[in-house]
Amino acid sequence: MFNDGPGFYLATSALALTFVSYCQKYWLNRARPPLPPGPTPLPIVGNVLSLDAARPWLTFNAWRSTYGDIIYARLLNKPVIVINSEEIAKDLFEGRSTVYSDKPQSIVYQPFASDFNTGLMPYGDRWRLHRRMFHQAFRQAEIPAYHALQLRSAHKMLFSFLQDPGNYPSHVKMFGASFIMSIVYDYEVKAEDDTILHIIEKYVELIVEALTPGATVIMETFPFLLRLPSWFPGATFKRASLECLNAGHDVKEIPFQHVKERMSTGDAAPCFSLQLQSRRLLPSHLQGGVETTSSTLLVFLLAMVLHPEAQAKAHAEIDRVVGKDRLPCFDDRPALPYVEAILRETLRWHPVFPFGAPSATTTSDIYKGYFIPKGWYYNVLAKVANDPDY
Repeated sequence: MFNDGPGFYLATSALALTFVSYCQKYWLNRARPPLPPGPTPLPIVGNVLSLDAARPWLTFNAWRSTYGDIIYARLLNKPVIVINSEEIAKDLFEGRSTVYSDKPQSIVYQPFASDFNTGLMPYGDRWRLHRRMFHQAFRQAEIPAYHALQLRSAHKMLFSFLQDPGNYPSHVKMFGASFIMSIVYDYEVKAEDDTILHIIEKYVELIVEALTPGATVIMETFPFLLRLPSWFPGATFKRASLECLNAGHDVKEIPFQHVKERMSTGDAAPCFSLQLQSRRLLPSHLQGGVETTSSTLLVFLLAMVLHPEAQAKAHAEIDRVVGKDRLPCFDDRPALPYVEAILRETLRWHPVFPFGAPSATTTSDIYKGYFIPKGWYYNVLAKVANDPDY
């Protein structure tokens, strides 16, 4: 005989609601367009085991030949859209910027001292404030104000090449550091072992090592890993977090203290940090500028060594346009199209940051017949060189 008590009716109601919810979800999924193509995810882990842990962009780039220019993958519980086409990137970022301008919110940013980084902030009032301040200092009309400083740093680097050519990586690093630190902090880097330069390099190194795509999705899927005590066996993520927090404190406070000390003595020259002091904003994404500038120049040197014919053509163009009595300057740039092409090819050939910064959709969208849900992560992947060692 059936039990007709209250518990029976509650259980029956719950079962009916579950069934209706499942049917609704099933029919909605049938009615909407399909997700972009991609590798079949495994239960629980998704596609994370298929990634090259050290160079995941190579895996995404390899998938392009099988699945096309827009790919869906799942890394543990994180759905990811990978864009492998300039055409699609322009369609989405420029044509539908209101949908694709957000940044994914992540529990790992604060424990790894990255929550003040403008490039990782979700779209909102705080992001708009940061963007407005950066735009005021670095909009196109302001760039010529920095040309003299850049040329002075470049000439100093070239003189160092002549004096000590074997130590070229150090000279390149000093070039990037000298003009970026001057612009941001009114600080002159005088030696490779400079204290503030070392602080910034340490911070960037720790963040790059700690927040790989694989490590990020693991911590987001299992957040308890960040709540373990640092002494606990296997608490690698927690110990890395503490290192990043200490380095993040130093990279924010120590350069800024330099600016405040110069202000107190009346010696402070105009610089970006001085403009931001009243709002207590910090030039967060410029802290990686030293590393990216140096790496790009090293890629350029590699390209010139591997392709001496291109170097010879560029040299001939400079001799023809500039002459042999002076070095090129920014005013010569429009008349040096081959040199300009080499610059652009350097950025394309071996990009120092193959992943675009991860972003997220603000609402669901349909593109080329594919359904892209709200809140999904997406990456723009630069087309990397077909080089097995890259």
